[in-house]
Amino acid sequence: MAPLSQLLLLLLAAAASIAATDADSDDDVDKLSSSDAKFYSPLDRPLLAIVDTVSLVVFAAIGKSSHSADGSLDIFEVLVTAFPFVAAWLATSPITGVYSPDDRDGNMLALMAMKVGQGWILAVPLGIALRGAIKGYVPPLPFVIVTLVTTLVILSVVRVLFSFVEDFFVELVN
Repeated sequence: MAPLSQLLLLLLAAAASIAATDADSDDDVDKLSSSDAKFYSPLDRPLLAIVDTVSLVVFAAIGKSSHSADGSLDIFEVLVTAFPFVAAWLATSPITGVYSPDDRDGNMLALMAMKVGQGWILAVPLGIALRGAIKGYVPPLPFVIVTLVTTLVILSVVRVLFSFVEDFFVELVN
């Protein structure tokens, strides 16, 4: 098995392990057994879904421009590159809970990083696999590593900024 395939399988196994661990905790069992348990989709927080989508398109644009001889961008190529990542992020969001209401009690940085991490660990490897399937080859390991690190940083920073702006406007209205 190719090293990249092993890495993707390892990441997917880690995501499954985290999901299983989360489901085993007492708090989550109580939540799952209550009538309030709900899967949250991008439709529950459309502005945040748009922000996430733009973040992933920016990631693709950065990648495309860094590989362009003159740094120019073809918007169609950027969107084609971003598509598998956006599709994976939005499709897995009900499972990962990235659009669930934010818990405002505690360290916002840690909470946002954890929420992004839960989505990232499943969606980005899936996006890499989808992109490989679309392109017809297994992506090289450096692409996988750069993609994993860059998407985690971009999504985390944007989510923290979104949370600060959201809090500001909620306080402004109240």
